[in-house]
Amino acid sequence: MQHFAVVAMPRSGSTRLCEILGRHPAIACHQEIFHPHEVQADLPRDRGLEVMDRSRRDADIAAFLERFLDFAETWFQGRAWHGFKVLLNDGQVRAATQIVCPSARLSKIVLRRDNLLACYTSLRLAMETGVWQRSGEALPANREHRLVFDRARFLAFTGLELAAHAAMLEGMRRNAQRFIELEYRETLASEGLDKIWRFLGVPPVDASGPLRKVNTRPLLECYADPNEARQAMYDLGRTDWLQGDEAPG
Repeated sequence: MQHFAVVAMPRSGSTRLCEILGRHPAIACHQEIFHPHEVQADLPRDRGLEVMDRSRRDADIAAFLERFLDFAETWFQGRAWHGFKVLLNDGQVRAATQIVCPSARLSKIVLRRDNLLACYTSLRLAMETGVWQRSGEALPANREHRLVFDRARFLAFTGLELAAHAAMLEGMRRNAQRFIELEYRETLASEGLDKIWRFLGVPPVDASGPLRKVNTRPLLECYADPNEARQAMYDLGRTDWLQGDEAPG
């Protein structure tokens, strides 16, 4: 069995990608095993499994990762690949850059979202409304919600994402790590998924899962004060971000 990690910016398509990967008969794929509140693993929660114990994980996250990978090789026998995702956010960036990316046991699938205004907007909508995913064709529950643009918070977010992403890539290249990188829009297209199937060396499967974009509004319509967001992008010289990618999701 080989192992991989999906190392992703927030709201870059990682949940959908992990859901698709987990449906492949040759792959076992979890969500956020370093989530601050729980180990989001596709394992029973009523069996008292040590690898599902958040406190033991947090006591030594490097040792936890080794135990988790070892456990998977027994639990998921018969699968060619086993993987999980870790996010480049405040709660998981240390695990991502200091533990996951340097690990020689893990191939990496890196997801970025070039339009950081769309990335930030999608994240803030999810945090303020509690609507993180959408299934089927029903209209999203947060469709009418409007954000107040916070320039300082936006700049802190973009600084973290750019710095963590650059440090991660530099470290993996320096240590000759095996990885592939995709931009958010690539994950929504069959061509992008084909790159991942080739990277993993497995045949493709149907990618038409239940998850849909959470928000399909034009980007500035997500704000109660769109002129504040517009001015900030002009000041940064990133007016291209105002167009969305098409819209945050």
